[in-house]
Amino acid sequence: MPTTTARPVALPSCTSYAAPDPKRPVLTADVTVNGRSVVGTERFVFTPDLAVSELVLRLWAAAPVPSKYGSKQAVTSVTVDGSARTPRRTSPTVVTVPYSGAAGKRMTIDVGFTLTLPVGADERWGNRGTTSWFASGMPLLPWESGHGWDVEPATTQFAEASTSPEMRLDRLTVHHASGLAVLATGRTVGQNATTLVTSAPAVRDVAVAVGPFRLARSTGSTRAIVGVMSGLPDSASTIAQETQAHLKRHVARYGPFPYEQVSIVVLPDISGGIEYPGVIFMSTRQDRDATLSHELGHEWFYGLVGDDQARDPWLDEAFATMAEALDRGTASSYTPLAAVPAAVRGKAGEPMTYWEGRTYYFRGVYVQGAGALLRARATNPRLFDAQLRCYVAHNAHRIATPADVAKDLTVAVPALRNVGAIPR
Repeated sequence: MPTTTARPVALPSCTSYAAPDPKRPVLTADVTVNGRSVVGTERFVFTPDLAVSELVLRLWAAAPVPSKYGSKQAVTSVTVDGSARTPRRTSPTVVTVPYSGAAGKRMTIDVGFTLTLPVGADERWGNRGTTSWFASGMPLLPWESGHGWDVEPATTQFAEASTSPEMRLDRLTVHHASGLAVLATGRTVGQNATTLVTSAPAVRDVAVAVGPFRLARSTGSTRAIVGVMSGLPDSASTIAQETQAHLKRHVARYGPFPYEQVSIVVLPDISGGIEYPGVIFMSTRQDRDATLSHELGHEWFYGLVGDDQARDPWLDEAFATMAEALDRGTASSYTPLAAVPAAVRGKAGEPMTYWEGRTYYFRGVYVQGAGALLRARATNPRLFDAQLRCYVAHNAHRIATPADVAKDLTVAVPALRNVGAIPR
């Protein structure tokens, strides 16, 4: 009888990212940094796609862990369309503002705030002498299109529970003491001895570091700026070179770097790395392990393709871990099922409320999720890579969900279902 030959599966081709939402919020911010003290103002121009019965701001620097080390954050004033409103703190990290508006109604929200940075916290907020750093340090507008406000609780894990839509950063102005360097989200559009001004077309959060940094720059396919806090042993120029090498491999897999530049800031107190759009905070000597590659992977998986980090933490952590493993040739350390403790097998898709107070978060989410992706890739690397690139392209500048992964990355669905990342 005649034989049949299976037709090869056509590879999808995606060459450009989806455009940012033209109605995304616009943020203008002005902050003064003086040691542990940050005082600032924000203006959001915001057009919700759903009707709202209140406005919500998130104060992530008031979460449990940084608070133990002296972090404090408060909203001092709110006006909406020029009318003063009385903010109400409904939890340590949630502030609500009275307001009722129809879907599609544009509003202007002005916020005044104060922030006291912690000392010694293994976190994205901190201060050591004249060195200060914060990310998610300004009140955030936690809006998710098609869903509404994301108000999940903070976590005590070394993890995020935040969600933020992409915004056009019209202007970020950072005032600081003379003689200090500033690394911040966006490209520099103005600078003098005591002020830095940046802007960015599409970012979902802002990071700022001020201090006596040793600086190095590189100009590969992506401009990289590295700042090492005075007193730390790291070589800024070496890290800049390593950054370019990692980025070259990531870009080849996922598409162009999402931002005009990337700043790497080496700081005390942090035990690993913390990613933000165009900015990475990391600890001393962390370029010698997987941290730098992992955090750069987050520039695509969290930065460009966002997620609700409280509801779906695997969506950025599993993909960034996969990116790091492919970049460094360490996939074999994540693929064995034995790498995941039995107690958390099948739990990769659980929210941060599940992981609160539990051990094995890293293995249950990072390792288990990345292992599933890498096992799926091993079955058909060319198809996996092509579908993954399309997933990134289709969901660029948005908040993705597990359903979006299932739609684009079909080759990985069985493996992801087996670990509980995608519902059966």
